[in-house]
Amino acid sequence: MKLNLAGGTYTERSLPLDAQRCINLYPINDKTGSEKTALYGTPGLNSFSTAGLGAIRGCFAAANDRAFVVSGSELYELDSAGVATSRGALLTSAGICTLEDNGFQLAICDQQKLYIFTYLTNVLVQVTDPDFPTSVGAVDFIDGYFIVNENDTGKFYISTLYDGLSWSALAFASAESSPDELKRAVNFVGYAGLFGAKTLEVWRNTGDSVFPFSRVSSATQIGTISPFTVISIDTSVFWVGSNDQGNGIVYKASGLTPTRISTNAIELILQAVSDPSQLRSWTYQKDGHVFYIITGSDLETSLVYDISTELWHERAYLNSDGTYGQHLGTCAMYAFGKTLVGSRVDGAVYELTQDVYADDTNPIKRVRVLTHLVDELKRVRYNTLTLLVETGVGLQTGQGSAPVISLRVSKDGARTWSDYITIEIGAAGKYQTEVSFRRLGIAQEMTFEISISDPVKVSWIGAYLK
Repeated sequence: MKLNLAGGTYTERSLPLDAQRCINLYPINDKTGSEKTALYGTPGLNSFSTAGLGAIRGCFAAANDRAFVVSGSELYELDSAGVATSRGALLTSAGICTLEDNGFQLAICDQQKLYIFTYLTNVLVQVTDPDFPTSVGAVDFIDGYFIVNENDTGKFYISTLYDGLSWSALAFASAESSPDELKRAVNFVGYAGLFGAKTLEVWRNTGDSVFPFSRVSSATQIGTISPFTVISIDTSVFWVGSNDQGNGIVYKASGLTPTRISTNAIELILQAVSDPSQLRSWTYQKDGHVFYIITGSDLETSLVYDISTELWHERAYLNSDGTYGQHLGTCAMYAFGKTLVGSRVDGAVYELTQDVYADDTNPIKRVRVLTHLVDELKRVRYNTLTLLVETGVGLQTGQGSAPVISLRVSKDGARTWSDYITIEIGAAGKYQTEVSFRRLGIAQEMTFEISISDPVKVSWIGAYLK
């Protein structure tokens, strides 16, 4: 009997209904492979740079091959060797920062003030134009203009063309369709997307000399109270939505119409978050997979949507007490031919790479909880579970030289578990190692959890039951 090994995370409110998890593993599809689907280990983190002492609040890779991070209150520039140079200070030292550029200047918003770093002079200053609003939430760039939303109002402002230091008293407008507060103004695939707490308005550039943007149509009744989850990926926009009925549904808009992409199980997690305003998102691409990652607030793990497979999985950091925390990454940029992520803990900047099998020096625990096996509540004897995995991947020395896969089982719908059973998957070059677990017991309902913590390549291809 072939089992569905390569699924995603789908844990229902009732565990006996569905308790599937996929942590630090992601499904792939291969129509011509020995199996049509498999699980690969997620990439690890390799130290690239240390920028200050504070957590990385935001990062940006400019088109001129310069890379920047905000660590604590400092803006740092990173070079290709990972050397960090301070480029000036912000007035705040905590909280999410948004960064965008116009080709000549880098704009940094710390949810209160806007700062402009000029590439030519390497000078960072706070925007003090008297026509600039007192408090702004985030910054983006569209059609030559920086665009910001004023906090606690429905207003958004645009800069002078290609000059983030200059703002006109007439260069603002209000989201008009609904009285809800404007949470974020973004580049919505060439339009200006105005996200309120309950609605979304889309405006286009008309070229008007006084104020170039005007509303395209009536508002969509889906906004966001998680403004830092709004992110453009390729030709689509993704975000965690909210409206009059509630919040926590994840949407994708390829045109101007939102489409729900989250599952009931993912929504159950998001709707339990205590402060959704502190959720944030980042993205990266690898091997044809594009990932949208939701992290922050009090999530247990980071939630990841794979755009290519349309499946969700989890990314997690293994704490010293054996529990899971969110992935260390809080933002990402592609610079110097590497995917670089900033740490939520300190000023570390890591390279996210498939060739590293640990989070810096910390083990990555990879877990797959399979769907429940039930045969009309008949008591079934489970003799042998055989895994088709890539074997012989052990390291030459140290941890991982004799890697093992662990199995534990549940007979009560994933509410309690057996002790772990472990089996070796082969030292380096032992490619014909058999991975089979035997005499698993008798049960009306059986659930398998498979895991590995050794720092080795992980490729799980199939699972077969006798």
